[in-house]
Amino acid sequence: MLFNLFGKKEDEAPDSIFTDRTYMTTAAKIKACAALAKEQPGTIFLCWFADTLKKFREAFQQQGLDELKVMDVKNFHSAMLGDHLPVFTEHFPMHSKELALVEHWPVKKIVVYSAMDEPLFKHFGSEKMLPLMKMLGMKEDEVIEHSLVTKSIIKGQNKIAAAVTMELSAASQQEWLDKNLKSND
Repeated sequence: MLFNLFGKKEDEAPDSIFTDRTYMTTAAKIKACAALAKEQPGTIFLCWFADTLKKFREAFQQQGLDELKVMDVKNFHSAMLGDHLPVFTEHFPMHSKELALVEHWPVKKIVVYSAMDEPLFKHFGSEKMLPLMKMLGMKEDEVIEHSLVTKSIIKGQNKIAAAVTMELSAASQQEWLDKNLKSND
């Protein structure tokens, strides 16, 4: 996914409603989301998987933040948006599912917080990039935010979607990848 950043222009995805903020580790991502929750109390954090929901709620509670600002996508309806700013705490492995959820939302941009150590990124070889990033002096809490990263993620999600014949639900991103791509790897 990240290795295809400089592909042909005609292969690039159109401008996306999503903007990615990618960190080296999940711990740095959670820390950044907690900082955002403190700076912008009207932000709600949406999780695709139960494991992520649990992790974020625990982290928010430990920092004295309202853990109910972290919500499960399955129990979320666009009417709950109100004046809140929605932020995703992870990507769903298939971009079409993300688009289907937000297609009628009255927002023009949605930020997705990701980490290079997440299963989706590892599926595309991010563990090979991490040592290089560290060697180049990137710090764990520094964010990577660029439209080319978002386009590469979408391209990777579309590859995954093409490999899935019947989607099985899961409690975590890793479990989802294991269940839905096991016969295709």
